[in-house]
Amino acid sequence: MFSPRQKIIWFAFVTRIFIILSQTVFNLLIPDHNAHVFISPQDPDSQVTWLDRGVDLFLGGLKRWDAQYFLHIAQYGYTYENCLAFFPLFPLTVRYLAYALSQVLGSILNYHSLLLLSGAALNVFYFIKSADALHKLSLRVLKSESYAYKASILYCVNPGSIFFTAYYSESLFAWLTFQGMLRCTGQETLRFTNIDIVSSIPISLSIITRSNGFLNVGFIVYASFKNVMEKTLPEIIHRYRTLKYKVLIPLLSLPLIASLMALALTVALSILPFILIQTYNYYKFCVHHEHNLPQYLVEGEWVLPGQAKGEWCNETFPMAYSYVQRHYWNVGFLNYYQWKQIPNFLLAAPILIIVFVNCYKFIMQNMRHSLKLGVNVARFQRTTSYDSAASKSKKIGKNFNHQFLYDPDMFVYIVHGLCLAVFCIFFVHVQVTTRLLASASPLLYWFMATKIKAQPSKMTEQNHINEHFRKIGTTGRLSGDFFTITNLEGVNNMYSRWRTFILSKNISDKSFKLIKLYFLGYVIIGTICFCNFYPWT
Repeated sequence: MFSPRQKIIWFAFVTRIFIILSQTVFNLLIPDHNAHVFISPQDPDSQVTWLDRGVDLFLGGLKRWDAQYFLHIAQYGYTYENCLAFFPLFPLTVRYLAYALSQVLGSILNYHSLLLLSGAALNVFYFIKSADALHKLSLRVLKSESYAYKASILYCVNPGSIFFTAYYSESLFAWLTFQGMLRCTGQETLRFTNIDIVSSIPISLSIITRSNGFLNVGFIVYASFKNVMEKTLPEIIHRYRTLKYKVLIPLLSLPLIASLMALALTVALSILPFILIQTYNYYKFCVHHEHNLPQYLVEGEWVLPGQAKGEWCNETFPMAYSYVQRHYWNVGFLNYYQWKQIPNFLLAAPILIIVFVNCYKFIMQNMRHSLKLGVNVARFQRTTSYDSAASKSKKIGKNFNHQFLYDPDMFVYIVHGLCLAVFCIFFVHVQVTTRLLASASPLLYWFMATKIKAQPSKMTEQNHINEHFRKIGTTGRLSGDFFTITNLEGVNNMYSRWRTFILSKNISDKSFKLIKLYFLGYVIIGTICFCNFYPWT
């Protein structure tokens, strides 16, 4: 029998293989739409063997839309100004793996084919790691193995799944984001003055993966704020009350000063890679120099490196991203509000409705907690130690959580998700909302996990589960959450690597049917549309 974590990892792997195989079939059966979008130029002198054609036939459906930019950057670097809208971490990892593969397979496959293989393999790996990180994060925040398991299984078939498999940065960004959230939540190792310095690593990497990674810095700031309010300040007050020599009062501020310094250091480490990349972009495109690009790359009207033609070069803080988005894709406040974009608004409507409705319910159910910005400050007495007071506060909070559908510890994730959703509505191409929220926030999966409460409908199945555990004699060692998951899945599913409730259970609950229709419907339709250059999210 597989543990919940093992099933999540296997299911994440199986769903990636399913989408890769599905896009191959759909790409062969359905003719491509002429989308009139950027297509990365290929070296006309590059040799193309039957193996290269086979790789392109097998994985060609994954290199549509913006995947062309990521593959172009991986193969040639930032050769055009419009490429600066795509951050470098994902294409760099693809490039380095392709280079390593070329040492072994370079004699039978050209470099472009190796990029396709390395990109597909990396996204499978990134997705599995992101599913595992989401499971750990969900366990810590929701405090329920059952909810964490259901949320992670839903993530494996999320509505933006095709973008987590294609040559996009969604899977890598989701892994880094969930890992960064995990490091900023609860107790971790290598901590200094209640701030996990190591949290700067995944968050800094997320910033150079996607632009909205900048919001992840907020988790570091909030973790510091929460620790100061719940631990540092109460400790200072407690020490002040018990201090015998008032001359030592200035020393009480040292923990607060140390916390602020640690916060500044962690934030600086988080944004440093982004600053270095912006500096690189400036010197590459805003300082006159001769490029050494081959002729087949300079044909066209693209702005090339060293030409210093970009308007952004003359700004006080020259950052290419916002200019490129505005100039090449008309991204800006309400710029997308056109009658012809109504279908795209409808595509984004389900996830926006889910986020806004459930965030509203959270605030209504946790109004006082929300007004206090999610902070629980323990009250100290002279006869009460800091540790015992904190323990009592934690125990009260635990009992408090079980009275609510939405755990109060979700507060910072609610704020983060609402900021992303509002930004998507007013500023970006609204159809990207689905994949943006699916990769940047755990809220969709947490909200939907709380809606799936169905148990086996037949008493015979429940009897089979009870008899199974009686025979193997493990009932005394298994948690209640494990039994809940087994009741949902059934014994047969728990012995399968890939069979889960989302695919194999015929549950009559209406909420579950709607969730299943939304998630699996977007997976199938999205794969069909994306791999044939039809518009999608």
